[in-house]
Amino acid sequence: MADNYNMDEDEDGGGSEWLATYGDLVTLLLCFFILLFSMSSTDAAKFKQVVASLNAMGIMGETGNMGSNAGESIVNLNPNNIGNGTQQMDDIYKEVKEIIDSGGLTKDVQVKRVDKGVLLRFKDEILFDEGQANLKQDAKNNLSKLGEALRRYNKMIRIEGHTDNIPIHNDEFKSNWDLSTARAISVVRYFTEELPEDKRFNAKNFEVSGYGEYHPIVPNDTTENMKKNRRIEITIRQ
Repeated sequence: MADNYNMDEDEDGGGSEWLATYGDLVTLLLCFFILLFSMSSTDAAKFKQVVASLNAMGIMGETGNMGSNAGESIVNLNPNNIGNGTQQMDDIYKEVKEIIDSGGLTKDVQVKRVDKGVLLRFKDEILFDEGQANLKQDAKNNLSKLGEALRRYNKMIRIEGHTDNIPIHNDEFKSNWDLSTARAISVVRYFTEELPEDKRFNAKNFEVSGYGEYHPIVPNDTTENMKKNRRIEITIRQ
């Protein structure tokens, strides 16, 4: 009969195809657990044990990258590269803190390790004269020392200018927006244009913002608080 079911024909027609799908699934699961492992531990000895086991299964190559059996490489699992971002930011923090402390700037420059990277908060008076946006010479000297440390890391750097809430009106600046922005730009120009040519930063590494009085860190209700709000913030980004 035409309806007869031929088991032999069905088995010869690809009954083992599910094995390939199953193999792909197992490989993906292995990749997933390896990634979890890499994010949770930086123990090189344990890492090498995992890599050795996977090498024996033919899943990873000798270099520690996913082999051809696992499809395209997802990530370089070299243990020396795991967590480097966080460690590098910790190193930057320590180096910058040492520069600030050794320069006697602790009272005027706050250094903090933050989620976004490393934050330096400069009181405006250490960088600028009142109501002005031209950097003082001492400020340039201090920024130069800072620049020598930061250039090696090639990180994105965000410069923000902030003021208190007292309106400014002079021949150069019409508002606190203008003053805060001009001050942030002065810092960037120093790093990218005024340093010796071999020590300058790439302008593409910078972000600049002027917030005027609209991002205070404390209420502008005392003279001391107003001094805290007049600041330049430099964030070395993660």
